[in-house]
Amino acid sequence: MDQIDAYLDELAVRLRIGPARVRRLLAEAEEHLREAAARDVAAGTDQQLAEHRAVERFGTPRQVAAAANGSTVSLLGPLAQGGAHLAAVASVTVLAGSLLAHLVAAVTSTTSAFGLPRGALPSPARIGQWVAAQPGVHDWHAAAASENADDTLILRGGFALVCLVGALVILRVGRRRASPPRGGIIPAIGMTAFGGAGVLLLAGGVSDTYLQAEWGRGLWFSDATVALLAAAAYALILLRRAPAV
Repeated sequence: MDQIDAYLDELAVRLRIGPARVRRLLAEAEEHLREAAARDVAAGTDQQLAEHRAVERFGTPRQVAAAANGSTVSLLGPLAQGGAHLAAVASVTVLAGSLLAHLVAAVTSTTSAFGLPRGALPSPARIGQWVAAQPGVHDWHAAAASENADDTLILRGGFALVCLVGALVILRVGRRRASPPRGGIIPAIGMTAFGGAGVLLLAGGVSDTYLQAEWGRGLWFSDATVALLAAAAYALILLRRAPAV
């Protein structure tokens, strides 16, 4: 292997600009280096020395790669785009889970979808808050379920909606300056994250777990369903992008 080939191999390892741009830059670099070496050889310089001089004048692989890759801000642009994309999908997932839980409650009952698990013993102060917030409900169990249903739709749904708007703004503004990460990085992360979250939520529904942030078997199962559907969608995207064997 000559010095120019060795130089191009090291440069290729350091580039972080996408396959198409890497191929184009390497082709241009090789053309420039070969022409420079050929001029020195034509002037009477030894081939090895000519290649060494051409490479030395061109700059080290580290320097050339740093210039091609761009600044740290430009490198973080694709990551911000990818994060905003996942945040938008997560916000939609939370909204869909909340709406699905309310649909379950409409078909069954608010208590079955948002009610406390059997054996749950919240503090007297928390029980008092539920009763005060739901004065028309006949007992504190029903008051807890109604308050959970209201909080799920208003507080959690409202927060997810704000996050969705923010993520969409970042995507729209950032699209002019950076592209999302190439390849299957985002689908792979989405499949893993939403799949893992779906399994955990499903386990919470099966065990009817009571947490301050989430409780109600119908809500657990609704969130798990939507999260697993999101994971399945990302899995399909990965399969479509996989190269044919």
